[in-house]
Amino acid sequence: MLASLMNILGLETSGLTGSIALDRDGAVEQRELATAGRRHAQTLVAEMRELLHAHGLRPADVNALAVSIGPGSFTGLRVGVVCAKTFAYATGCRVIAVDTLAAVAQQAPPEFTRLWIISDAQRGDFFTAHYTRTDELWQRDDDVRVVHGPTWLPMLTADDIIAGPATSRIVPDSTLAHIIRDDWATRPTAAGIIAIARPRLMAGQQDDLWTLTPLYIRPSAAEEKLSPTRSVSEGARLVPSPGASLGEG
Repeated sequence: MLASLMNILGLETSGLTGSIALDRDGAVEQRELATAGRRHAQTLVAEMRELLHAHGLRPADVNALAVSIGPGSFTGLRVGVVCAKTFAYATGCRVIAVDTLAAVAQQAPPEFTRLWIISDAQRGDFFTAHYTRTDELWQRDDDVRVVHGPTWLPMLTADDIIAGPATSRIVPDSTLAHIIRDDWATRPTAAGIIAIARPRLMAGQQDDLWTLTPLYIRPSAAEEKLSPTRSVSEGARLVPSPGASLGEG
């Protein structure tokens, strides 16, 4: 069991905008990344250094690093995961991989207990998973899937609630589901990443630095053009439950 007081660094670079956060003995400060998308690679390390410096901390003072691993932007996820692995290797801190969609659910107000979380998979598709609140944490009910929006949305009922970065892409009157577009529901944050990671750290868990990879879910458009027979069928099993294949100890 880890001590209750620890310094946790959180990275969220799955989309066009990103954030970093520092949980210092339970007090969390979050900062937005200065520039989005491909420039995460140019700003992320400097932003991490400045955040630690502002708290009088060195990289070696970080006990654990929690990183958003997807689904999301190919470039953003790659930058965040490579940065997390490099930092953990250099400092010896623990690393925790966090389901990006779960981080959105984690930000939901207490009145929400069940949510569909969606993010943009391009070409009219969504990355989606369903989550249920258990005590203070959210559990994914099934695996993350790629669904075709115009086919999937009409299947939902008025009892369903949708949140996530891709809600802005839902065409009006295309579903009976209730769509949440409040600030907490529009994107994952580094603070949300830390909120999911902390209980795992307190339980003595960590993910394997050497096998940690982004959850790309599907090939990029360029890869699909090179291999036209490679595809992901709607509803296929795509992502294991958190920690199932990443290793704990």
